[in-house]
Amino acid sequence: MTTTNTTAKCCCGTSVGVIITDTADRLLMITRGWWPKGTAPVAGHVRDAHTDVAAALVAEVQEEVGLTVTGSGLLWEGHLPNLCASLPHQPVAGHYWHLATATAEGQVVAAPGETKGAAWYTPDQVRTMARTTLAHYRSGGVAADQPDASLEAVWLRLLFEAALLPELSEDDLALAEQAYATAPGQYWLGGRP
Repeated sequence: MTTTNTTAKCCCGTSVGVIITDTADRLLMITRGWWPKGTAPVAGHVRDAHTDVAAALVAEVQEEVGLTVTGSGLLWEGHLPNLCASLPHQPVAGHYWHLATATAEGQVVAAPGETKGAAWYTPDQVRTMARTTLAHYRSGGVAADQPDASLEAVWLRLLFEAALLPELSEDDLALAEQAYATAPGQYWLGGRP
């Protein structure tokens, strides 16, 4: 018999992703504290607690890394079938993404619980993390076992759209999509670990 968690929150179906770089061209990323696994730039749902994309961008940067946004601009937007720890959005599972760049000030302070930490990563380190993610899935790895020292799978596509990983092939992007469209089973049945 299959049971479902009727108290689980349903995904709002919208997300904002925020690319923050420093003067050395390093990318600010967090290592996620729960599903989806891996390391990624700041991101969060838009319509779960925010009035619009701009408000979500400012709030998520403050919440996840403790910085104050001083400016932002939209880079890309579109729907991706990535699933999160909330039950899937209806009628179309996934998220409509608003990918933005932002400038921010303050000292980076990672949110405890929500993250396992935050750090600045060089372009070479980001490429290495992308290769680690792809190698994990090419070898038959599953999303639940994805290493922290890899990119969250949906960010392969988002960083490709931002021209930060232009070397990714169509096969790489298809493999990433297969990974980020995988349901996070235990999270939907019982919440966060």
